[in-house]
Amino acid sequence: MSDFNEYIEKVREYLQGHNGREFICPSSVEELRKGLPVQVGPGSNPGIILRSDMFAELGNPAEGSTGFILWTEDLALIRDGHVTVIGPDVPELEGSSQPFAQVMMLGGKNLNTELQEKIEEYQHISDHLEGYMVRSSSQSIWGRVSKDAAAKGFTLETLGKALMITMKTNMSEVDAMEIVFVTSSKEDLNLLSEIAVKVDDARKAIIKEVWKERGYDLDCDLDCNSCEYKVTCDDIRDIFQARKAKGKEEIAESEV
Repeated sequence: MSDFNEYIEKVREYLQGHNGREFICPSSVEELRKGLPVQVGPGSNPGIILRSDMFAELGNPAEGSTGFILWTEDLALIRDGHVTVIGPDVPELEGSSQPFAQVMMLGGKNLNTELQEKIEEYQHISDHLEGYMVRSSSQSIWGRVSKDAAAKGFTLETLGKALMITMKTNMSEVDAMEIVFVTSSKEDLNLLSEIAVKVDDARKAIIKEVWKERGYDLDCDLDCNSCEYKVTCDDIRDIFQARKAKGKEEIAESEV
């Protein structure tokens, strides 16, 4: 059983206590791309969105933000394609800065702890979405939507679809995906932040145990995306994967 199942249930309880708008998106990447008002894919947003070009801001440190990702092997716990928005959507936020929460929930029969770090690589949209810039760490998300993107029809459903496209394109193990966005108030944000703290402890424990099984006893509390040793860790991971693949090849050859 996934270490995150209990937190998926806590998010369910949270949703029951908050009124939100719900969008049901297609499951396949091809269908998700249809009708999007902006481009999605690597390099779609090559530049910084300056304040003068900004339509709305989400999760500015002064307003607060939180974000986390949960996964489970139990597909029954995930409502594939559902995007829930609690609070005002982008078209209602012209010129404003709002608190922001982003919760991603994944389901996949083949998801496992070995994939934890890879899953986290696609928690944030990076430069893959036209008209949306995001600065992020393990538990915070600070995003900006450009005036041009808003004029084209950018909404949180657009952001949700883009995240689904990016995750499902890069993670074949993901069979179902659901997203929750909150822009309503700091109070609503704080309730999710309490869950986020426990989720972060769980993900750190998973990563530490995985690396311990690989022969490395790590004690690192930093967010990988901001860590100065990320390149070294990536190199170690590549070596481990290469050795693992070579081991499988040798076993296969011995069985011939």
